Amino acid sequence: MSEPKYITSNLALVGGGNLLVDIGEVLNLGELSIKPVNPKIKDSGAGSDIATWGEDNDFPQRVIEMAELSTEIPTMLDWKARLLIGKGVVAMERYFDTEKNKYQYREIQDDEIDLFLTDTTTKRYFYEAATDFVWFANIFPELIKSRDGNTIAYIGTQDASFCRWKKMDDKGKIILCYVNANFPEAKADDKETTKIDVIDPYDFEKVETVRKSRVGRYIYPVSSPSPGKIYYQLAHWNGFITSTWAEISRMVPKSKTAMMKQLLSAKYILQIPFSYWPSAYKDWAKLTSEQQIEIKKSKVKEINAQLTGVEASGRTILSEVGYDPATGKEIPGWKITPIEKAIQGGENLEDSREASQHLMRALDLDPTLVGDSPGKNMGSGSGSDKRVAFNAKVALLNPHRELLLEPLYFIAEYNGWKKKYPRLEFKFIEVELETLDKGKTSKEVIN
Repeated sequence: MSEPKYITSNLALVGGGNLLVDIGEVLNLGELSIKPVNPKIKDSGAGSDIATWGEDNDFPQRVIEMAELSTEIPTMLDWKARLLIGKGVVAMERYFDTEKNKYQYREIQDDEIDLFLTDTTTKRYFYEAATDFVWFANIFPELIKSRDGNTIAYIGTQDASFCRWKKMDDKGKIILCYVNANFPEAKADDKETTKIDVIDPYDFEKVETVRKSRVGRYIYPVSSPSPGKIYYQLAHWNGFITSTWAEISRMVPKSKTAMMKQLLSAKYILQIPFSYWPSAYKDWAKLTSEQQIEIKKSKVKEINAQLTGVEASGRTILSEVGYDPATGKEIPGWKITPIEKAIQGGENLEDSREASQHLMRALDLDPTLVGDSPGKNMGSGSGSDKRVAFNAKVALLNPHRELLLEPLYFIAEYNGWKKKYPRLEFKFIEVELETLDKGKTSKEVIN
């Protein structure tokens, strides 16, 4: 019997050279000559295995505490998270359309992939991951293998504020993630601390590394690029916190509340004419200015005692009014008049609006999409402005969405989906706003 004769790695002649067999080509990018470098910083926290997040290891907790004092930040961040995940994720196959001379996408009909994408835990992953991404620019996706270890059966997230990395090893790699709801007080060896192995996203052979391992769960690190950061990346909007604008935005309502408490409770004003004091006190002109002030303060105290307290309800102030016999005009006396507007209400609106505008700039949000900043008679843009701003914003989401999808591509390779569909890509279903002259206000698109 003659042996098969291979012409190339995937083509062989069999049957004495009468039959050519194509066994298929194994597609890969080739082996790396050297491994990527992992920058390593000098260990400055002796005595602890935890890489601190912030000077006191409480950075995310402080961000949350500050944001909860704002009427705008949590809502705007949630708006960004919801915009980021659109209407869900579908599996698509990229192909080249020869007629249109460009690449197109068609949906993949695969029950296994569809069941994974539509599972409630997967849907929850995207919302939670998007939330951590817009808040902290760091996501801690958790991947769990099936019982037999042949597939990744679960994707979820560990709350970013509850996660800390173990310090790098000698090779500059992060190999463990500590999960504990009690940071910054939590320690690596606390009984409440869960230690989870970490996948190196820069490992060219990470899929095979995880496949060969007997470990059942992993953290797949995802973060937005942030210059100069090693362990934890910095959200772009953090400048609003470190600048004085966050403080100004908090001071405005405090100042306004204090002013309202002091002034808005008054409904009337009592006016005492200058002529009252010499007529009431015969030696008034002989008194020093300090003595006159003490008498006036004493009178205010007397009036206050008359009008305040539960037992003073219904009391009045006696005020005599006289008339000049020669002219018939009223001699000025005590006069009580209602206060129409002690406060106009706009003293701090400009400061509040300016702080809000800085926040929207920091969050990269068009005011027409979320409503204009606080104030009076402020427009929020026309429907056309909103449509253009919305579509422009969606068009720029792809880099951030690819970060959310990165663990899913790892799963696709681990579970064999990429081998089955070499041109598999995951895409977000999005709503694109259109003009009314097209007969509809929106359409579904794949981004």
